[in-house]
Amino acid sequence: MDALITLDMALRGAAAGACLILAAALLPLVGRSLTARFGALFAVAAAAYGIASAEAMITALPALTTALKVPAMAAGVFFWWFALAMFCDMNRWHWSRLIPLPIAVLPAALVLLGLSEATISGLYIATEILNAALMVHVMVIILNGSTDDLVECRRKSRTLWVGAVALSIIAITIMHTLDLAGLMPEEIHLAQAATLLLVSCGVTAYCLSAQGDFFPEDRDVVRNRDPQIEPSVAAADRHLAVELRTLMANGAYTEAGLTVGRLADQLGTPEHRLRQVINQQLGYRNFAAFLNEYRIKAARDALSDPAQSRRQILQIALDLGYGSIAPFNRAFRATTGQTPTQFRREALEEAVTMDGVVAE
Repeated sequence: MDALITLDMALRGAAAGACLILAAALLPLVGRSLTARFGALFAVAAAAYGIASAEAMITALPALTTALKVPAMAAGVFFWWFALAMFCDMNRWHWSRLIPLPIAVLPAALVLLGLSEATISGLYIATEILNAALMVHVMVIILNGSTDDLVECRRKSRTLWVGAVALSIIAITIMHTLDLAGLMPEEIHLAQAATLLLVSCGVTAYCLSAQGDFFPEDRDVVRNRDPQIEPSVAAADRHLAVELRTLMANGAYTEAGLTVGRLADQLGTPEHRLRQVINQQLGYRNFAAFLNEYRIKAARDALSDPAQSRRQILQIALDLGYGSIAPFNRAFRATTGQTPTQFRREALEEAVTMDGVVAE
């Protein structure tokens, strides 16, 4: 066997092994953490890619590698899901996130059914473009959420994830596209394999070093209403938490564009300390969730108040600190499961019914 092919297979095999280690480590968590479920899916798919993309394996075991290409082609989609859950604290599933999956695996499924790769090479290139687009979205998500992130180790690692993971997957995608077009020299195959190994080992090591922060239980992603300040909290932090609660109760949350830094200035405390109190003492993983706790509660009160039934929903949103109607609608629906219009209609109908009962 050619030395380059042997080295390529060794690199890809090691990458697959690292991914399987991550999948095995996440297995005990998948029943209670959406992030862990998607992380395990991505790890298994990445392992399949490592095996199915090795030239020696393709030659020696063509049937196995053909079958493994189906989960391998889904790796980009699974990583997208993984990133959404990890960095957006997503704990609810929406069917629309399934849309890229059949597109991604279609070429491999067609090969499994008997079509030649040459016949559907255009579809392969289309799926690589899809993967690149998903990775760009991942980079936007990771970078945009940096300011609001209250989980310190995750906030500090966001740039690393963009550079070392999303960009590396884009590089692998580009190299795979060149390979499909027959334009990639053998040496670039080795570069692709080495990149795959580095990314696999890096993701595995980083995830295993911070499991509690990266893979929270689903019930911990969104706080319960009115979490209590624990008696065991240090006196200084308890005092800051009480001051924060008082400031928010007095309407600080209605300030448009409110940031952690601005809130820390109002409280006369360092920003890093306020972040720590909101995260570790009050239990919020991002600042937007903390703000929405107050804003959506006030919105529910306003929308269910018959005296405010003629106020425009946009005006309510602006008064609560939202810059436009779209983020308000998203936050309201994520919290209540209803649009503001639906909630107002049902709340006012219930109020009319109750008034009728009282009058009788």
